[in-house]
Amino acid sequence: MAEFSSTDYWQRRYERGKTSGAGSYGRLAVYKANFINTMVEMEGVDSVVELGSGDGNQAQLFDIPKYTGLDVSDLCVRRCNEVFRSRPNWVFKNADSEVEPHDVSLSLDVIYHLTEDSVFENYMRRLFGLAKRFVVIYSSDFDQNPSNQHVRHRPYSLWVEEFMPGWQLYCEEENPFAVKGHAHASKNSFAAFKVFERS
Repeated sequence: MAEFSSTDYWQRRYERGKTSGAGSYGRLAVYKANFINTMVEMEGVDSVVELGSGDGNQAQLFDIPKYTGLDVSDLCVRRCNEVFRSRPNWVFKNADSEVEPHDVSLSLDVIYHLTEDSVFENYMRRLFGLAKRFVVIYSSDFDQNPSNQHVRHRPYSLWVEEFMPGWQLYCEEENPFAVKGHAHASKNSFAAFKVFERS
């Protein structure tokens, strides 16, 4: 049996007409957008790069002056560039594209889908490498490998502490729609926000 590829999984998922998932819709999407929009306003953020922008439904709720969405799905990239063509300084690109650093780099519901160690490592280094001021992460932050082929929970904050010494925790927030462990429902989540600041 072929080894599982998180990249292939998401590319095929979008090709089959599926979405980015429940977390990018409904009250969870509104909650995340409110958190991000408030931070953008309060911190005077001019630019945000999102690593894993998906189908773009979440991004429709963002109020960000300059936004770059990166994704492994060329299909999503093409569609999002069409949907958001009226927004100045908004662009979507393939995940491997060359991108300049932005004030904030953003990761929403992505890290626990990076099942391969090397993919996780490369993603995290790029996430922090593209941020000038803040890294905003919305993910689970515990160690668990459930039976779901496309999910691998990781204690990513320990990785940040060990491998990103130039960064420190700026703030964190408990999700008002939280569930414990891997338990998951369409209107609740095991993910929560943590923001890291360049020290």
